[in-house]
Amino acid sequence: MNKDIANMFAEAVRPADRRAPWAWAEDNIASIPYSPMPGRFRSEHSPWVREPLEAIVDTKVRVVSIIAAVQAGKTTVSELALCYIVPNLPGPTLWLSATDDDAKDQSESRLQKLFDECEPVRKLFPKDRHKKRNHTIHFANGMPLWILGAFNKTNLQRRSIRWVFADETWQYPAGHMAEAEARVTAFGWLGKCVFMSQGGEENDDTHRKFETTDMREWTFACPECGKRQPFDWDNVEWSKDARDANGNWDFAAVRETASLRCTGCNHYFPDTDAMRRVLNASGQFVRTNPNAAPENVGFHWNALCAMSWGRLAELYLRAKAAMRQGDTSLLQQFYQKRLALPWREYVEDYKMEIATCGYRKGEPWAGEGGINRLGRVIAPPFAETPIPLRILTVDCQMDHFFALVRSWAADGSSRLVWNERLLTFDDVESLQSRFNIHPNLVFVDAGHATYDVYRQCAKKGWVALLGDRRATFPHHTKAQGTVQRFYSPRRKVVLTNDLHCYVHYWSNLNIKDTLARLRRNQNPANGPTWEVPDDIDEDYLSQMESEQRVKEHDTWLWKQIGKRPNHYWDCEAMQAAAATMLKIVGRESVDKGTVTDGDD
Repeated sequence: MNKDIANMFAEAVRPADRRAPWAWAEDNIASIPYSPMPGRFRSEHSPWVREPLEAIVDTKVRVVSIIAAVQAGKTTVSELALCYIVPNLPGPTLWLSATDDDAKDQSESRLQKLFDECEPVRKLFPKDRHKKRNHTIHFANGMPLWILGAFNKTNLQRRSIRWVFADETWQYPAGHMAEAEARVTAFGWLGKCVFMSQGGEENDDTHRKFETTDMREWTFACPECGKRQPFDWDNVEWSKDARDANGNWDFAAVRETASLRCTGCNHYFPDTDAMRRVLNASGQFVRTNPNAAPENVGFHWNALCAMSWGRLAELYLRAKAAMRQGDTSLLQQFYQKRLALPWREYVEDYKMEIATCGYRKGEPWAGEGGINRLGRVIAPPFAETPIPLRILTVDCQMDHFFALVRSWAADGSSRLVWNERLLTFDDVESLQSRFNIHPNLVFVDAGHATYDVYRQCAKKGWVALLGDRRATFPHHTKAQGTVQRFYSPRRKVVLTNDLHCYVHYWSNLNIKDTLARLRRNQNPANGPTWEVPDDIDEDYLSQMESEQRVKEHDTWLWKQIGKRPNHYWDCEAMQAAAATMLKIVGRESVDKGTVTDGDD
């Protein structure tokens, strides 16, 4: 007993280790279990973590904001800092992940495993299992650590906290970062908030907070001319000739020819890990907002300092190709996750001058694709007569319909063939017959008179569609497991014993985003075209300017402008949904290798 008391007394009076936290971590952390780098922690492998670690324990700093690329050490910074704090600067600490489930996973799969590899922390682990749970740890020196989810607002209240670590704040509800920051008020100058995130959206809480800091950017000095500069994506280049025989990007050649150009002397650095180590060895953070309050410090670094530039170029080009087909999600992920930049949403006044394309309604189109006997989309010339790649979409109103026929090419280009206001379902069937449209390529909006639409679809072999506020829908596949798509799996609706139809839901936001992208191009040199005839009517043109993309309560949505009729707009949105299902446009059309992306 006397020995235990003596040990406790010695621990209590032991002076705190005041070395830089990264130097302390190199001596005290045997390994980072979830890191791809084996062995002891070495800051030279990621030197950009040193200065943020020093800022976290700097008594003059109140807020540290870190915005960095995924898998580039941003969360690790705070995990290492926490290891240092437990034995050296203990105080009530709150670690926030986005949700309680995320917090549980963070505790189990990262924090507790890291603590086991750090002897000074491991020695303070509570022996009483009731004091060591997934969400709460009471260390032997009296320090409590709560690991909770930020979505649950009650987790952000009641407690007085000295240290707040908030991870992936881009996922937090609006206002919850401020709630977390308020927890440190009682600790005065000792209170510290550390916010970590990838890129979010322009003007969200994460980036507004970052803009209150001195916004330090990770830079390197050119080994040739000495000019200091950031790792800038605009300076990554690859051969313009890295294309295959069909003019598509040859990604192996892109990766092989990628390099980083110095803005001072135009020297090209090869894409190797050894070269990145040389550049990072000269790395420094440079303040880009010198007018910020000195107690607010921010750090930004992107994937260029840690990841192959050729691999990044491939991700970028694939994202650009998907964007040409109307899917912007990959490009958004590239900017947010790899460049750690806020996504600037597609925002404009949505007033577009739609250029006519030198043909008249109803004329045949030599570029029209087809569907063969195997159900595959094919391009002309055809060895056999296929099903014409013609889609009829119908927007149902109380006592009439708006119908639109669009012809599609295999590369995602399309041409408006016909649009008309109709009175009956028989009129719709006549239009289908007139343009030789396969029943499975007739898509009818079921938002109005749902049962009547289902009954007609069941009788005629048409497909019912319903717009939905969900962004994506899960699909279970054998090859890829669960994948998210902008439309739901097919759902069977049974009306009677011998009568049924099929229904798909589609994302109002993402499909209309797809349409907005597609309709921007009438120039074949810029990728797949979206065409309208010379004799298009004013009613159609005015309805194509009937909705705009707006943000309400932190959610983006397409909203009708006043009381403008939007029926042809909805018909075109259903065309985009159907084309996405057929993999003519969108990410999966790119995966098939049918797209030529002309962007450098």
